[in-house]
Amino acid sequence: MTQTTEQQPYILAVDDEQLNIELLKFILERNDYEFQGTSDDEYFFEILEERLPDLILLDVIMPRIEGFELCEKIKSIPKYKNIPVIFLTGKVNVKDKVKGFEVGGVDYVTKPFNEQELIARIQTHVELIRAKNQIEKQAENLRQSNILKDRMFSIIGHDLRSPLSAAKLKMDFIMRGIIDPKADNFLDGTVYELLKTMDEALNLLQNLLGWAKSESDQIQIIPEKLDINDLVEQTFRLLKLGSEHKKIVLVNNVPEGTFVYADMNTTKTVLRNIVSNAIKFTPVDGQIQVNLKKDKQKAIIEIEDNGEGIPKEDIKKILNPNEHFSKLGTEKEPGTGLGLVLCQNFVNKNGGQLRIKSEVGKGSVFYFDLPIFENQLV
Repeated sequence: MTQTTEQQPYILAVDDEQLNIELLKFILERNDYEFQGTSDDEYFFEILEERLPDLILLDVIMPRIEGFELCEKIKSIPKYKNIPVIFLTGKVNVKDKVKGFEVGGVDYVTKPFNEQELIARIQTHVELIRAKNQIEKQAENLRQSNILKDRMFSIIGHDLRSPLSAAKLKMDFIMRGIIDPKADNFLDGTVYELLKTMDEALNLLQNLLGWAKSESDQIQIIPEKLDINDLVEQTFRLLKLGSEHKKIVLVNNVPEGTFVYADMNTTKTVLRNIVSNAIKFTPVDGQIQVNLKKDKQKAIIEIEDNGEGIPKEDIKKILNPNEHFSKLGTEKEPGTGLGLVLCQNFVNKNGGQLRIKSEVGKGSVFYFDLPIFENQLV
């Protein structure tokens, strides 16, 4: 079912007299309205199913069904109940007017039609329903913005404060002499922990900002020719500190000269988050490899680890944007669960899909597809 356009209001009419249908068509179309009419009340619902009108004109007196009864049927169906109905009638007594309003009508136009009155009444109710729909849309956007704000504050208040507090505490210990800068394990232990903590905070902040922009549709996707082998190498260099500390081997199996057509910033974010996540859940002396498969239109990028794996029931939670799911890594590394939700969103924006295959105790494969560059007309 298609929705009404904002440019030209669409009016649907039911009247058992074909002459009235033709007259309404003539009047409305010359006043820049789209119009469709029928004398068949059953066919009316078929038309209604195809496209929602801005307003319905409904004859009161018809041979098979009274207009009031038809209006009650329309209003009993949730997706139609907010469409304004104006009754067309030769009756003008108060009793009929009251009944029309009781069954959900918004106005009356008497026959024979006065063109100026008809257009004025239609215009008034079309503008009212469109204003109402706009207000409801703005209210929903505001509600979503409040949900986004509350979730951001929750993450900032808990997940971002935690690593910053830990880093501040260690620096306090150094300043007070509780941790000795001359100790043998100062660089490999304390300094490394500080760097790792700050990396976690920075990565979380980047994800948080990216997620907020994505949720508010502020992310601009600019597809271009990207060398996937090179992006994987950049990602490995960026995450070298964490992988070397856990003695995890990073293997780039993407052939050189493999090009995709995607947005650079969002693709980098996806690779960084998935590889970082793999490092987190892969034990010491493990291995992570990035592989690439091709079909006719897509390049499928796989990030495979031999880590602890993910239970089936957790995979759905990980990819659910409405669920805050996180676990500690093999070395108790914290997480927010935000990174993979962001990855899924960014992959979708680039025309692909993020999927997960995993077996507990054997490892996981995160894979997503991007358009191959050679297939693009650029």
